[in-house]
Amino acid sequence: AVAPHSTTQRVTDQRCERMIQSLVQYKESTLYVCFFVTGLAVGAAACRQAQAQHSPDSATSSTDLQKARERFERKLAKYQRQAQERVHWAAVDQEVLGLQPRLWMEVLDREHRYASLLYDYWRRWQLSDTGHDFFEWLEHGQGSMIDLPSAPRRLLDEWRVLYLGKSDQNLFKVIIEESDGRFLWEADRTPVTLPELPFKKNHDRCLTSREQQVLKLFEPSIQLAARRDRKLADAREEVQRAKMAGEAARQDRLSAIAKPLVEEGLLCQLRDPHFLERLDASPEQGGHAHLRLMKCLPKILLNDLSWDDFLNAIDHDQGNFMSEPLPSGEARADGKGIFTLDSFGRLYCGTKIRGVFHHSSFVRGHCVKVAGGITLQDGWLVELSPHSGHYQPGTEHVDDMIGLWKEKAVDFSRVSLKPFMK
Repeated sequence: AVAPHSTTQRVTDQRCERMIQSLVQYKESTLYVCFFVTGLAVGAAACRQAQAQHSPDSATSSTDLQKARERFERKLAKYQRQAQERVHWAAVDQEVLGLQPRLWMEVLDREHRYASLLYDYWRRWQLSDTGHDFFEWLEHGQGSMIDLPSAPRRLLDEWRVLYLGKSDQNLFKVIIEESDGRFLWEADRTPVTLPELPFKKNHDRCLTSREQQVLKLFEPSIQLAARRDRKLADAREEVQRAKMAGEAARQDRLSAIAKPLVEEGLLCQLRDPHFLERLDASPEQGGHAHLRLMKCLPKILLNDLSWDDFLNAIDHDQGNFMSEPLPSGEARADGKGIFTLDSFGRLYCGTKIRGVFHHSSFVRGHCVKVAGGITLQDGWLVELSPHSGHYQPGTEHVDDMIGLWKEKAVDFSRVSLKPFMK
């Protein structure tokens, strides 16, 4: 057995700490592959070190340990590169950050639907035997009638990431006063506070001209979500009241409650006789040929529905079956502060709104030097969180940015620097 405070334990602890910091931001297959490789490397290193304590040739064992560490670090770097997108900018001989490959479809989509949802439909399309390309299938083919519990159709249609035009970018551009390191909105030279909540009525003061313009950009998306959430909440209350009263689930009564939601394109599973069948591809070629006979979903409800069927459909449309359920209505705007430093060094900041405003919004999906989370109070930097699911920055990118900010008199002595994780 190896003593608790031996060299082996310290080496293992250091490896595990580096592994955790490096891996927490990566998901799905890359994470599991890295974790497997890490386990092999740490295990091999620990065994070699334990053997070294009983070996007369400790120098050889130390060399083996160093080789094992180097192999692990090379493999980890390889899998990190596969999960990231790095673009070499030849003109300035510099590496900048591109969008994570699986998020490219957000840029390619004319509607810029949120890639995390769009990706689930992409995977479903890959299993299909359709002759249509992805977006044709999704919008006009059989995919237009699929409503996945992990990515509700209602949210796929609502969550369209805002890509800022040139004039709108200026509303989010931030400068740093080199005399004192204070962050100011370039548009009006007022101190930056993030996250900001322009969607809620502020009774303490009037909104600035810049804030009013930001509100105008986001209002359509927020109002659509709030309206649908209210209708779903009203329907749930009415269904629960009828169920508790022992009222029979008559077709006319169900249809009356459902009408405002059907007009919004909701409650697909109460109108589609093949709802469950569509969720997965048929294991047999041409097995879903009969589904093509239906060109669009009917507006009327299916027969023999129960109150529980209705409540289940409401849960679906509210996203309650998603891995990360979302808040409802205007509460969706209660996001964290985010920033990007574009490839030309311009700083943009704003408040993240899930499915609507992300790091990719500032630069329309183009490359950046670094991206992450940020908290600012009255222009002073409070917290920096170098995490971005879209761009996945590395320590070297964040260190370069911090160095530049320090040159502009930003005081990091009281700044909370968060690790590379959400």
